[in-house]
Amino acid sequence: MTGPATTDYQQRLVAALRLRRVPAERIGEVVAEVDSHVAETGEDPAEVFGTPRAYAASLTHEHRRDSRAGTALELVSGALAGWFLAVGAVDLFEGGSHLGLPWWGSVLVGLLLGVPGGRRVAARARQVRDPRDGRALTPTARTAVLTVVGVLLLFAALVAGLAVALT
Repeated sequence: MTGPATTDYQQRLVAALRLRRVPAERIGEVVAEVDSHVAETGEDPAEVFGTPRAYAASLTHEHRRDSRAGTALELVSGALAGWFLAVGAVDLFEGGSHLGLPWWGSVLVGLLLGVPGGRRVAARARQVRDPRDGRALTPTARTAVLTVVGVLLLFAALVAGLAVALT
Protein backbone atom coordinates (compact mmCIF):
# COMPACT_ATOMS: atom_id res chain seq x y z
CA MET A 1 0.00 0.00 0.00
CA THR A 2 1.20 3.46 -0.69
CA GLY A 3 0.35 6.80 0.77
CA PRO A 4 -0.48 7.79 4.33
CA ALA A 5 -4.18 6.90 4.10
CA THR A 6 -3.52 3.36 2.89
CA THR A 7 -0.66 2.83 5.34
CA ASP A 8 -2.96 3.91 8.16
CA TYR A 9 -5.64 1.53 6.86
CA GLN A 10 -3.10 -1.30 6.73
CA GLN A 11 -1.95 -0.71 10.32
CA ARG A 12 -5.51 -0.49 11.62
CA LEU A 13 -6.47 -3.65 9.70
CA VAL A 14 -3.53 -5.59 11.16
CA ALA A 15 -4.51 -4.44 14.67
CA ALA A 16 -8.18 -5.35 14.13
CA LEU A 17 -7.25 -8.82 12.86
CA ARG A 18 -4.86 -9.38 15.77
CA LEU A 19 -7.59 -8.47 18.24
CA ARG A 20 -9.71 -11.16 16.60
CA ARG A 21 -6.90 -13.69 17.03
CA VAL A 22 -6.35 -14.29 13.32
CA PRO A 23 -3.07 -16.15 12.64
CA ALA A 24 -0.16 -13.99 11.45
CA GLU A 25 0.06 -15.85 8.13
CA ARG A 26 -3.59 -15.10 7.31
CA ILE A 27 -3.16 -11.45 8.34
CA GLY A 28 -0.33 -11.15 5.83
CA GLU A 29 -2.53 -12.67 3.12
CA VAL A 30 -5.42 -10.30 3.88
CA VAL A 31 -3.16 -7.23 3.82
CA ALA A 32 -1.60 -8.41 0.55
CA GLU A 33 -5.07 -8.87 -0.99
CA VAL A 34 -6.10 -5.36 0.03
CA ASP A 35 -2.77 -3.96 -1.15
CA SER A 36 -3.07 -5.67 -4.54
CA HIS A 37 -6.61 -4.39 -5.03
CA VAL A 38 -5.61 -0.82 -4.17
CA ALA A 39 -2.55 -1.01 -6.45
CA GLU A 40 -4.65 -2.30 -9.38
CA THR A 41 -7.64 0.02 -9.01
CA GLY A 42 -6.30 3.06 -7.17
CA GLU A 43 -9.42 3.00 -4.99
CA ASP A 44 -9.48 4.01 -1.36
CA PRO A 45 -9.47 0.81 0.75
CA ALA A 46 -12.00 2.25 3.20
CA GLU A 47 -14.48 2.84 0.37
CA VAL A 48 -14.04 -0.66 -1.04
CA PHE A 49 -13.64 -2.79 2.08
CA GLY A 50 -15.21 -0.61 4.78
CA THR A 51 -13.53 0.28 8.04
CA PRO A 52 -10.65 -1.97 9.09
CA ARG A 53 -12.68 -3.15 12.10
CA ALA A 54 -15.72 -4.06 9.97
CA TYR A 55 -13.59 -5.75 7.31
CA ALA A 56 -11.75 -7.77 9.96
CA ALA A 57 -15.08 -8.83 11.47
CA SER A 58 -16.30 -10.01 8.07
CA LEU A 59 -13.20 -12.18 7.58
CA THR A 60 -12.68 -13.77 10.96
CA HIS A 61 -15.51 -16.25 11.31
CA GLU A 62 -13.52 -19.02 9.63
CA HIS A 63 -10.08 -18.02 10.90
CA ARG A 64 -10.75 -16.98 14.45
CA ARG A 65 -9.08 -18.82 17.29
CA ASP A 66 -11.60 -17.87 19.93
CA SER A 67 -10.62 -18.78 23.45
CA ARG A 68 -12.43 -17.07 26.28
CA ALA A 69 -10.48 -19.17 28.76
CA GLY A 70 -7.23 -17.94 27.20
CA THR A 71 -8.34 -14.34 27.40
CA ALA A 72 -9.35 -14.83 31.03
CA LEU A 73 -5.93 -16.37 31.71
CA GLU A 74 -4.22 -13.35 30.18
CA LEU A 75 -6.32 -10.90 32.20
CA VAL A 76 -6.05 -12.71 35.53
CA SER A 77 -2.35 -13.51 35.26
CA GLY A 78 -1.61 -9.95 34.12
CA ALA A 79 -3.60 -8.42 36.98
CA LEU A 80 -2.02 -10.70 39.57
CA ALA A 81 1.43 -10.14 38.11
CA GLY A 82 0.95 -6.38 38.31
CA TRP A 83 -0.34 -6.60 41.87
CA PHE A 84 2.58 -8.75 43.10
CA LEU A 85 5.10 -6.53 41.30
CA ALA A 86 3.56 -3.42 42.85
CA VAL A 87 3.48 -4.99 46.32
CA GLY A 88 7.10 -6.07 45.91
CA ALA A 89 8.11 -2.55 44.88
CA VAL A 90 6.27 -1.02 47.85
CA ASP A 91 7.85 -3.54 50.21
CA LEU A 92 11.29 -2.74 48.79
CA PHE A 93 10.89 0.96 49.59
CA GLU A 94 9.05 0.56 52.90
CA GLY A 95 10.81 -2.54 54.20
CA GLY A 96 7.63 -4.54 54.82
CA SER A 97 6.32 -7.84 53.57
CA HIS A 98 2.98 -9.14 52.33
CA LEU A 99 1.67 -12.69 52.60
CA GLY A 100 4.89 -13.60 54.38
CA LEU A 101 6.97 -12.85 51.29
CA PRO A 102 9.96 -10.51 51.24
CA TRP A 103 9.97 -7.84 48.53
CA TRP A 104 12.02 -9.98 46.14
CA GLY A 105 9.62 -12.90 46.66
CA SER A 106 6.66 -10.76 45.64
CA VAL A 107 8.54 -9.54 42.57
CA LEU A 108 9.48 -13.11 41.65
CA VAL A 109 5.88 -14.32 42.05
CA GLY A 110 4.71 -11.35 39.93
CA LEU A 111 7.17 -12.18 37.18
CA LEU A 112 6.21 -15.87 37.23
CA LEU A 113 2.50 -15.04 37.12
CA GLY A 114 3.10 -12.83 34.13
CA VAL A 115 4.69 -15.63 32.10
CA PRO A 116 1.52 -17.45 30.89
CA GLY A 117 -0.17 -14.30 29.67
CA GLY A 118 3.10 -12.99 28.26
CA ARG A 119 3.63 -16.18 26.28
CA ARG A 120 0.13 -15.97 24.83
CA VAL A 121 0.66 -12.33 23.89
CA ALA A 122 3.99 -13.21 22.27
CA ALA A 123 2.41 -16.06 20.31
CA ARG A 124 -0.35 -13.77 19.08
CA ALA A 125 2.14 -11.02 18.28
CA ARG A 126 4.12 -13.06 15.76
CA GLN A 127 5.53 -10.88 13.07
CA VAL A 128 3.20 -10.42 10.13
CA ARG A 129 4.94 -10.69 6.78
CA ASP A 130 3.78 -9.86 3.28
CA PRO A 131 3.51 -13.27 1.55
CA ARG A 132 4.57 -11.76 -1.78
CA ASP A 133 8.00 -10.51 -0.79
CA GLY A 134 8.52 -11.49 2.87
CA ARG A 135 8.62 -7.85 3.96
CA ALA A 136 7.82 -7.35 7.65
CA LEU A 137 4.49 -5.56 8.18
CA THR A 138 4.67 -5.47 11.99
CA PRO A 139 7.29 -5.38 14.74
CA THR A 140 8.61 -8.63 16.15
CA ALA A 141 7.04 -10.55 19.04
CA ARG A 142 10.02 -9.56 21.15
CA THR A 143 8.95 -5.93 20.87
CA ALA A 144 5.44 -6.81 22.10
CA VAL A 145 6.75 -8.80 25.07
CA LEU A 146 9.22 -6.08 26.02
CA THR A 147 6.42 -3.52 25.83
CA VAL A 148 4.15 -5.58 28.11
CA VAL A 149 6.95 -6.23 30.62
CA GLY A 150 7.96 -2.57 30.52
CA VAL A 151 4.40 -1.44 31.21
CA LEU A 152 4.15 -3.87 34.15
CA LEU A 153 7.41 -2.63 35.64
CA LEU A 154 6.42 0.99 35.09
CA PHE A 155 3.08 0.33 36.81
CA ALA A 156 4.84 -1.32 39.76
CA ALA A 157 7.25 1.62 40.09
CA LEU A 158 4.38 4.12 39.91
CA VAL A 159 2.41 2.34 42.64
CA ALA A 160 5.50 2.06 44.81
CA GLY A 161 6.29 5.73 44.31
CA LEU A 162 2.74 6.71 45.25
CA ALA A 163 2.80 4.51 48.30
CA VAL A 164 6.08 5.99 49.50
CA ALA A 165 4.89 9.56 48.78
CA LEU A 166 1.65 9.04 50.69
CA THR A 167 3.33 7.66 53.82
